[in-house]
Amino acid sequence: MSQNLLSYVEDFNRGDVDTLLGIFGSMGTIIKVFQKRDILKLIDPFSVNLEDYQLELLDAMLNVLNDKEMMKKTISLLSDVAIKEDGYYLKLSDRTDLCKLFNGSGGRNLSTRDVVGYALDDDIREHFSDTTDDIYRDVIEELNPVNIERLKQHILDVLTDWKIEVDNDSPDLFRNYADDEGIFYVTPENVGDVIGDEVSFWYLIDNDYLTDFLSELYNVHSNAYNQAYESEVYEMIMNELETFFDTKSNKWVSEQYLPEELLTEYYYLKFNPNEIQNSIKKYVGDRDRWGSYDTAIDYVGNWMGIMDMLMEDGDENWLNFRIPEYPDSRLVDKYINELFTDYI
Repeated sequence: MSQNLLSYVEDFNRGDVDTLLGIFGSMGTIIKVFQKRDILKLIDPFSVNLEDYQLELLDAMLNVLNDKEMMKKTISLLSDVAIKEDGYYLKLSDRTDLCKLFNGSGGRNLSTRDVVGYALDDDIREHFSDTTDDIYRDVIEELNPVNIERLKQHILDVLTDWKIEVDNDSPDLFRNYADDEGIFYVTPENVGDVIGDEVSFWYLIDNDYLTDFLSELYNVHSNAYNQAYESEVYEMIMNELETFFDTKSNKWVSEQYLPEELLTEYYYLKFNPNEIQNSIKKYVGDRDRWGSYDTAIDYVGNWMGIMDMLMEDGDENWLNFRIPEYPDSRLVDKYINELFTDYI
């Protein structure tokens, strides 16, 4: 290497760029000369003296020269990226940060970002209240055979040997099963008919034979309805996140770096192959960001920050999905049967 070239490199690394600009005319020309003479590898784009030129230098090193070692160094500077044997992982202490990847415009209504933030929060949120106006139709008629048997046993346990006097206001079913003294008993033989007859079922509830039973049924439906909605939204979120990640890899990991430290939980998502490299290349290749230290990779500091800037500028699309107005009824029925044993 000639003495002139060596002095150029030394001047450049010291941040004495004006001298070289006087010789070559522009930063682009300086970089092309360094590329042609194979001395660009001697430049440290992360030097504090070159922070205003970092992205332009990285564009040449990563997008033109495809310098794999420089790419590894660049990735290593991102605080939310974990490097493991099987690839790169996004590492978050708060899973709700993922909402920043989603569309934040919602007008008067909740945005997709808002909904994602709520869905990924560990706190229980009631999205809907007053979820049914017909508990018989929406809960009793949706019970599977196992839960019907459980309901039968519950009614038998509560009304063991309970005498129900039959009168003109009593359901026809009660009159049909009444004994000679006009008394109706709930028995293993007729309890299924009682449950299957809506009039008889409501008669037991309205006349306080099944204390607190109605409120428990409303709890079953409300929780099933809200849980179904959250599950549906969660699936939509994961489907959208597949744009960047292998969502099947998601997991919480407890880590402790020093013996005196408490365990800290981190949420991990594995990046899709080449995803993080491609996003970095796209970021450093955007000329609108060149020439400013506050857009430098090590200033932004993390992959989420890089993606936020790409999305704000329209270089990446925000993740988005149609927010459902209500949950799928089949999913509600599924959760009704799963939750029923918690209440009855």
